[in-house]
Amino acid sequence: MKLGLPFQKAEKKEYFLALVLRNEKVNAVFFEESQGKVHVLGKHSEKFESSIEEASIDELLETADRAISTAEQSLPKTTETVKTIFGVKGSWVENTKIKKDYLAKLKKVSDELGLLPIGFLVIFEAISFLLEKEEGAPATLILVETGEKFVSAALIKAGRIKEFKTSEIAQSPASTLDNILKHFTSAEVFPQRIVIFNEDEDESQEFINFKWSKSLPFLHIPQVTTLPSDFDAKAVVAGAANQLGFEVLDEELPKDDEEMIDAIKPINEKSGEEISDDKVKIIPQEGSLEYFGFVKDRDIAKEHLPAIKQENEKMSPQEVSEQIEDLPAGEAGIPKEIKKEEAGKRQLPLGVFAVLRGGQEILPKLLKSLNKVPIRGLSLSSLSGRGKIVFIPLLLLILLAIVLFFYFFANKATVVLDITAKSAEKSQDATFVSGSPSDPSAGRLASQFLSTTQEGSVSTKTTGKKEVGDKAKGTVTVFNSSSSPQNLSSGTTITSSNDLEFTLDKSITVASASGDIFSGTTPGKVDVPVTAKKIGQEYNLPSNIKFTVGGSSSIAAKNDDPFSEGTKKEVIVVSEKDIKKLREELPKNLEQKAKDELSTKISEDDVLLSVLINEGLVKEKFSKKEDDEANEVSLTGTVSFRGVSYKKSDALEFAKEVLKGEISEDETIDPDSLEVGVGGIEQNEDKVSAKVSIKGFVIPKVDSTSLVKQISGKSFGKASDILEKYPQVSNTEIKLSFSLPLLPKILPFSSKNISITTKVNE
Repeated sequence: MKLGLPFQKAEKKEYFLALVLRNEKVNAVFFEESQGKVHVLGKHSEKFESSIEEASIDELLETADRAISTAEQSLPKTTETVKTIFGVKGSWVENTKIKKDYLAKLKKVSDELGLLPIGFLVIFEAISFLLEKEEGAPATLILVETGEKFVSAALIKAGRIKEFKTSEIAQSPASTLDNILKHFTSAEVFPQRIVIFNEDEDESQEFINFKWSKSLPFLHIPQVTTLPSDFDAKAVVAGAANQLGFEVLDEELPKDDEEMIDAIKPINEKSGEEISDDKVKIIPQEGSLEYFGFVKDRDIAKEHLPAIKQENEKMSPQEVSEQIEDLPAGEAGIPKEIKKEEAGKRQLPLGVFAVLRGGQEILPKLLKSLNKVPIRGLSLSSLSGRGKIVFIPLLLLILLAIVLFFYFFANKATVVLDITAKSAEKSQDATFVSGSPSDPSAGRLASQFLSTTQEGSVSTKTTGKKEVGDKAKGTVTVFNSSSSPQNLSSGTTITSSNDLEFTLDKSITVASASGDIFSGTTPGKVDVPVTAKKIGQEYNLPSNIKFTVGGSSSIAAKNDDPFSEGTKKEVIVVSEKDIKKLREELPKNLEQKAKDELSTKISEDDVLLSVLINEGLVKEKFSKKEDDEANEVSLTGTVSFRGVSYKKSDALEFAKEVLKGEISEDETIDPDSLEVGVGGIEQNEDKVSAKVSIKGFVIPKVDSTSLVKQISGKSFGKASDILEKYPQVSNTEIKLSFSLPLLPKILPFSSKNISITTKVNE
């Protein structure tokens, strides 16, 4: 039995925070260490609007603050800043160190929330290690984290993470995991066990019933189990405790309920005895300390953890800054075989790093420095008794005077005027000339003419149509019933009884008719090959068709055999329209490329006319000729362009001249809003005529010197009243370079320390 005797040494307790940063939420777990034993006090989780990767630094701070503020109600009220172990995603760590971008976020969280970081654990690795401790053998499984929007999966073999990937949920968590596994390449055969940790323990049913893709290398249907929702936080606490050499006594974390915080059983403050709990379980340490990077009878904190110095020993901000980038992750006592250089060689997940402690480091050094400063032959240390009482108020008054002087006279202010602009637009004929000065009143702008050639190609589907085929052929017998021979030349036309025309393939002579009136006459005849005049199957005539020859009544023809070989079909060919289209499209396709090149040839003060002058195709080559059969035709060619540039200042003066009827003497044109449109371009050798449209926003002329004198030394309210009386000023925003909460918001008395800028609202 322990008695609270006066000479008994008070039991020393330390408090730690495990801050687990998951894809979609933050878990905060507070635990207490006393006499090398750890008790979990309380926890709470808060979700991000989307995910930790998409969260702004403000959202990260607010979410972490809410989780910590609720969970820390389990701590004694007198507890100061607690040491913090971060649980982070594997993608945040590279070469055993937290990546710079994420390290900056953790520093920001630590500074803003008053945390004292001592290390980090990779969440998936911590879970793997805890599973190994609970099951007594290195884990081989697929570990899956699911949420409302994202799924992360790790392939773990013999306790080592081989691959890790994260994906946004597409259809369902199970189908998303199926797709993730298709991208794993480090295993010929997948483990037959899938372990899921998330908010919903019943979600495993979806994975159990899911039909996995046949391409995945499962030998059998995988066994799916779900971890308790707080297992990740439990794993980080257990890993941190083992790394620090403590025993974890609490088997389960307390429920995540603010009402349960007061019900957590603490250590009896008066007696120093532990309050008994049936759920308390001592986890044996054999082998665990060395596995987590510790060796019995060795002070690893001294050897390897420079961020955790002995009690009351503090590091300077400079020391912390120098070491924070160089500290390795968990090198203390780690066997070489488990150090991670690549996937599959995972080093111990705890990494030690330090963060600046802020004012609590600076103030003692400041007082120590002041103590050495002699004042009228004295130092702070030489003052005693009443001298100290007199000097302290005097020192405070001097400091206050210095602060007030800097606040009212050396402070700097920025004033932003929100100006509501008026739009103005007008068109006018203009001439862009080369080699002559600008004359806005005459509508003339001095310009520079630039040339470039661009090569490229375009293609299009052909749209022409025509009929192609073969002409019918055959043989006819030509009869001559006249008394004299008849000569027929090659190409002579003969016409069938159904008005189809054929031509003789060669010249012939047909003999005259023979016989007399008593025996009858026999006409002369000659066989000759013929060819149809046109293509088509309709010219394939049957036999015994009669033909007329040149309109003669004494000459006729007839075929004894049918005609053949006549064919006809419609095909797609290159049309004149296709050729014209390509010639028009090529310059359009190359225009932006020409603009980009010409833009590199002008200075920042020049503007390139938005419309280029197309001087035509210098070279052209078509893949097909007009009337060629083809489904597509392309054009490769070179196009010559001519650009025109002008000075921004000349354009502004030209715009003022064009819009002078639209603006008063107290107004001007916002140069950033000026738009010059050009149309109807006509080119001559040294000038270009065009219709120019000028569009811009009219704003008041701001006399900054006069305004600064009017508002210097004024309160923010009075200064705003003065400024908002200015034409078109709709609102004002005033910022000081530094401000003090108890002092009034007043602009510097020195006008040199006030700057005025404008923000134009279109």
